[in-house]
Amino acid sequence: MIELFIEEDHYRRIAIKDNSILTECYFEDRNQEVRSGDVFLGIIRKKVKALHSVFIDIGLKKNAFLYVTNNNRFEDYKEGQSILVEVIKEEDGSKGTKVTDKVSLGGRFVVFFEGKGIGYSKRLDREEFLEKQGNQNPKDGFRILFRSAAMDANKAELDKEIEEIHNAFKEILKRAETGIGPRRLYGESSILDRILRDRFSEINMIYVDTEDTADMVKKEYGLPSLVHGNGRSLFDFYGIEQELLKLRHRKVHLKDGGNMVIEITEAMVVIDVNSAKYTGKKNKEDMALAMNLAAVDEIARQIRLRNLSGIIVVDFIDLASEVNRATLQETMQRKLQDDPLFSRCYPLTELNLMQMTRKKKGYPVYHFIEEECSACDHKGKRLSFAYLKKLIKNELMKKVDNIEILDYLIVIGTPYEERIRKDLRSFLGEIGAEGKRIYLEFSASGDDFRIEPLVFKNQIQDKEKYLISE
Repeated sequence: MIELFIEEDHYRRIAIKDNSILTECYFEDRNQEVRSGDVFLGIIRKKVKALHSVFIDIGLKKNAFLYVTNNNRFEDYKEGQSILVEVIKEEDGSKGTKVTDKVSLGGRFVVFFEGKGIGYSKRLDREEFLEKQGNQNPKDGFRILFRSAAMDANKAELDKEIEEIHNAFKEILKRAETGIGPRRLYGESSILDRILRDRFSEINMIYVDTEDTADMVKKEYGLPSLVHGNGRSLFDFYGIEQELLKLRHRKVHLKDGGNMVIEITEAMVVIDVNSAKYTGKKNKEDMALAMNLAAVDEIARQIRLRNLSGIIVVDFIDLASEVNRATLQETMQRKLQDDPLFSRCYPLTELNLMQMTRKKKGYPVYHFIEEECSACDHKGKRLSFAYLKKLIKNELMKKVDNIEILDYLIVIGTPYEERIRKDLRSFLGEIGAEGKRIYLEFSASGDDFRIEPLVFKNQIQDKEKYLISE
């Protein structure tokens, strides 16, 4: 059962559960200037052969860059020349937006490219598809790739989408031919639109926290949704918030006693699989294979859930058998093939390291829930101040749900003290403290926060000096 959760806040937060297990989570900035999939008519401003890069003005503060490895092709790009490009990676820190001149336009059932012919997704049985949908007519100047979802579409839906994307692509090319850059020619839909489009037939239930979102989902996609009415946030009520907090932990525990440790460095992501207190098969080789295969499911889930990207290296438990090593690689490849950002999985090295690559799209979850810690010279991370306030509000709501208490002690880590005291009224409003007596204490214990209801008179008297609101 696939469940979709949509929470509207400073960021739109989107989560997907598969049979009650959290498998994907996205944070969407609705004010973002550019998204992956946007198409621009840009102007080439600079070429740097040593970097294999062409820098293109697409109307943003920082030039986008096109990576070109073919030296012969590199010479074809001329400074001042107009060029049609598609965004494949948003700006990240000092790196500008990454673009490609191999533009594509996609829908729920098909993807269009410049070129010719017809192709089929690896997950789509070509013979079965043609038997159901019949032969498909090519479009002059375009290559059409049929997605796996096309199998379940009725012919009218399929024909309509093909015609819409065909017309949209022709319009883009026409405007690129006659227009002047830099300017945006096509804006990719939001993350939510992409999920609803790509997984339309899979979603069994949708939960939202505003009537506006429910109306949009119904109007645009004809899908019903359940509007969350509890005072607690949607993510907190359905246990998603606690799952997100677990993503801050390096160690992930596996079934049967094993674990894996996830380390993120500047160059790559390293995942170390450990047998720990594994309680399965006793034979060393069988145990290693069983433990590694048990880790594969969780590795695939964690990569997607944390939105890890770039070079990913997994240090599996040593396997001696070539058959077992091949089985492990095939299993890993199969588990990742449903991930649209997954690129490639390489065979195990002699040191039992498996290398894989995953495209970058958006930011890891950490980007939205953590900030640099000034207390440790910016070398560590702590909960972001905005996220901390959200968690405190959720926790207060849970306490109020359970029992009628007016007095609450909130103990917060000292790194947040200066910002809280600077605007205490705003802080109290953001944590939902109205109608409650809040006692605020700061602690260097290392915990981000904790909340204690003050029930008895002696508890209240003991914390009287910390009272900040009545």
